[in-house]
Amino acid sequence: MTSQKFSTPAHQRFAARLGHRLALVAALLLGLTLVPLAQARPPIFATPDQADLIRAARSLQDGFERDAMQKFKRAARYGNKQAQKNVGLMYIKGLGVEQDWARAYAWLKLASTHGDGRIVSARDEVLGALREDEQALANSYFEELKEEFGDVQALERRELWVRRQKREVTGSRLGKVGALRVQVTDATGYNWELSGPEYFEVLEDYLVTFRQSMGEVELKDFKVLEEEATADTN
Repeated sequence: MTSQKFSTPAHQRFAARLGHRLALVAALLLGLTLVPLAQARPPIFATPDQADLIRAARSLQDGFERDAMQKFKRAARYGNKQAQKNVGLMYIKGLGVEQDWARAYAWLKLASTHGDGRIVSARDEVLGALREDEQALANSYFEELKEEFGDVQALERRELWVRRQKREVTGSRLGKVGALRVQVTDATGYNWELSGPEYFEVLEDYLVTFRQSMGEVELKDFKVLEEEATADTN
């Protein structure tokens, strides 16, 4: 007797989607790794998102998945696309959270806004695995994410952090900028000493490279509380 399993169009679509999801999870496990610690190289000194990205990678490596998710999300608040991608992958794999394909797609869509080809490909693969009801949820989640983790908000946080760093340095008694010797610590705990111009160049680059990656956007007046930035650095 011929099996009637998956004999109707609806059953066939379900089977195809299930097979797609299983294949996608396997591909992500083998291909798009979360963040190998060896590749999570810190900048010359630790910006808030890079610091949390590296801490998250260590937590994940040590098996503390919930802690890793929290740190990835903190890094994601500064527009770190690697961190945003990692949050999406953790939702796909159910690491530290309940598996949720709609939320995974929303995070990957957010992470793909700067056009990284691998993230765009992962985003599209996940979209193809969603049911119609999940697609509606995913779009709703994405709109919510943009309110807190969008590029404009991320740039505001970066600008606030840079202003605070500049105030701390120029408010010291180390002399003129050209004579400054600034002690900094990278995310691995290694101490560096930079000249004033080198230090300010790194700070400016933190903003310029992100602005360039954003493309053309409308920057609105922002209201970011000083207390929020203080909390992010703790």
